[in-house]
Amino acid sequence: AQEALRSDPIVTMELGPGIEAGNVYASSKGTVGDVDQLVLQFQINGGNAWAQGITYGVEDENSLRLVALEVANMDAVLNNQSFQVPLNT
Repeated sequence: AQEALRSDPIVTMELGPGIEAGNVYASSKGTVGDVDQLVLQFQINGGNAWAQGITYGVEDENSLRLVALEVANMDAVLNNQSFQVPLNT
């Protein structure tokens, strides 16, 4: 997730350079068949503004994969909006 955040030009334009994935403060896990679905909310540290990230992943017997990543600054959170970060998968 951190690599995707740092390599996205819109995220770095909005939040500034040097951002890092911080501590996880909320998580959820569910299982469908043999696949675990994971959601993590975390603080984004560094940069110019407060922000949070939300990752969505799936894990099966072969791998753990990041399938979606959202970023929101304070204004976006207050308006219940987020930015979907493109992933190079």
